[in-house]
Amino acid sequence: MENGRKEFLKGKKSMGGKKRDMYAPEKKTAIRVKLLGMAAVFVTLPVYGISNELFKLAACRDNSSSMLQNEKVKKIAEDINGIAAERKRKREEKGRGKRKEAGLGFADFTHELEEGRDWFQAQEKEHITMVSYDGLRLAAYYLPAEQESDKVLILMHGYRNKGIVWDFASLVKFYHEMGYHLLVPHQRAHGESEGKYICFGVKERYDLLQWTKYIAGRFGEKCNIFLSGISMGASTVLMAAGLKLPEQVKGLIADCGYTSPWDIFVHVLAKDCHLPKFPLLYAADYICRMKAGFHFQECSTVESMHVNRIPVLFIHGGKDDFVPAEMSRINYEACRAEKDIFIAERAAHGTSNLVEPEAYRKKVVEFVEKWSDGNKKTDTFYRAD
Repeated sequence: MENGRKEFLKGKKSMGGKKRDMYAPEKKTAIRVKLLGMAAVFVTLPVYGISNELFKLAACRDNSSSMLQNEKVKKIAEDINGIAAERKRKREEKGRGKRKEAGLGFADFTHELEEGRDWFQAQEKEHITMVSYDGLRLAAYYLPAEQESDKVLILMHGYRNKGIVWDFASLVKFYHEMGYHLLVPHQRAHGESEGKYICFGVKERYDLLQWTKYIAGRFGEKCNIFLSGISMGASTVLMAAGLKLPEQVKGLIADCGYTSPWDIFVHVLAKDCHLPKFPLLYAADYICRMKAGFHFQECSTVESMHVNRIPVLFIHGGKDDFVPAEMSRINYEACRAEKDIFIAERAAHGTSNLVEPEAYRKKVVEFVEKWSDGNKKTDTFYRAD
């Protein structure tokens, strides 16, 4: 044993007195890389799982989620949710972020909505189909005015609404009586239109462009087309304003539209899910690019409003906690064209026309009359009986 020790010391001396380092720098680097790789796998897989489920819940037409069947993903989501909820609770205790009084929502007007929907369903409508720029079969209802008219309203419904006409259920009969032709498209991935993914206006704006071209071709040069949307439909209308619309499009009516898919997701994740945008929303955005062919920051209404030259009527509920009224104010400030804004102070999301029906209808009719070609540009407007 003593001889072995001498041989070892002799070997050390022959190496210049330096110990042989089992963890040389290159080996340390390799170990660090492996450890980081393992950590990345453990972190990335749950984040991907949660983000993929968020994407499916938000954008897939068939949005049945398997998240609840994945106990590991569920546990991680609950942990993140619990941390964020505790932070929110502490903020509220300090007087920040107190819950505001709720506005009047759809549940407060069920009778009016069902009555309007039933009226629309009972009308004799033309069923129109066309093929989108990316090969989807799109559908729409067309309800002509009973008298001769040069005014056409294209009504763009919102996100996963209860029936294609539900958002406009309290308005369709009124618009019909005012002598407007009505085109009610089924947005892609809704109703009778094809599509696997909802694109939050990014691709729908091109569908709307095609519908406007169809109406312009059907009615000719002298028609007055107005694009009206609620919620996602409003954002679709505003995003379409950044495209080359037919000259017959005279005005845009945007009721409670968001500024971009990214902005609304950030808001909803924080308010309803208490989840951080990083890394979840970034991962969901990447998944969306790979699966649906668009990303959440690809288009914004603010960018469209900067180049828009078509008059816009902005409308929003003052107590909208789903799409904040501030988003319409931002769109209003960004708009370079003639513009007006109407805030229904007691309305929640999408209910301005129900909470303040007379003021809402007056605003819309005045707007349509003012910007239609061939009128006298007077102060003529709808008056309640």
